[in-house]
Order: sequence, then structure tokens, then C-alpha cells
Amino acid sequence: MSRPQDKHLIPLTERSEEEAHAIRSAGGKASQEKRRQQKLMTELLQIYSDLPITDKKRKGRLKRLGIEEGDLTQKTLIADAIMRAAQSGNTYAIQLYLDLMGESGLGGPAKENNLLEALQASTKEDIDTDDLPELQQEATDNADVVEQTEV
Repeated sequence: MSRPQDKHLIPLTERSEEEAHAIRSAGGKASQEKRRQQKLMTELLQIYSDLPITDKKRKGRLKRLGIEEGDLTQKTLIADAIMRAAQSGNTYAIQLYLDLMGESGLGGPAKENNLLEALQASTKEDIDTDDLPELQQEATDNADVVEQTEV
């Protein structure tokens, strides 16, 4: 099923090798930049979440709940916010709580990400890379060549 705007798309297989390479390269660079940004954000959030609570009112409320002084971090405030939202009936917060606690399924185990298992199972058989032009590489000058390749 195609959409009207798809008629203007040109598959990579129908583009020149240089143009396809440039498109793939741009996609790879964009993907790498996104991963770098995600990693940076994760690191910043980790640093922030370990900072102590400075708001005396919030700190006092959590102490009254029985949380010890050493455990009063921004991470504790986030957990408290999730719990309070779940207690007020917020279904998203309830689901998030259940996911974080590993109690997602109705009486069953939490959902697991089995993508790696699926990939491993799908590649149990030997793959003939001769049939995959994407994996074939041409030898460059001054490179050690073990066998002659056909181009």
C-alpha cells in the first residue's frame, strides 16, 4: 500500500553509487549524533538525580515519610512524584510504577525485550555473504589481497 507522496521517492538501489553512499553516510552521521546527544543527556540526568534536595518543605515531607537524610536526592523526589500521581489515579503513573517494579503483566512476569534473542535465532544458520553486495568490499591500493574479487 503506497501513499501519493511515495511516487517521488527514489529507492537507494536506483540511485548512483556515490549518491547512495552519501545518503547512507548522512544517515549514519545523524544517527551517531543522536546517540551522542542521548548519552550526554543520560549522563546529565544521572548527575542531577544524585543532587540533594534543597527545598526544606519537600525535604521535611519526605523525612516524615521515614526516608533517611542520606537518601534525600532528586531521584527520591521523582519516585515520590510517581507514587503520588499513581495514588491519585493517574493511569500512566500506575503503569509506570508497575513497569518499574517488574509487575506489568496481569499476574505474569513483566514484558521483556527479546530483540537480541530474535536476532540471534534468525542468524543461527550460516549466511552466504557472497549474495549480499552490501557486505562486499573492494580492495584498495596497497591492501593485502588474499583472493581476487569480481566486480
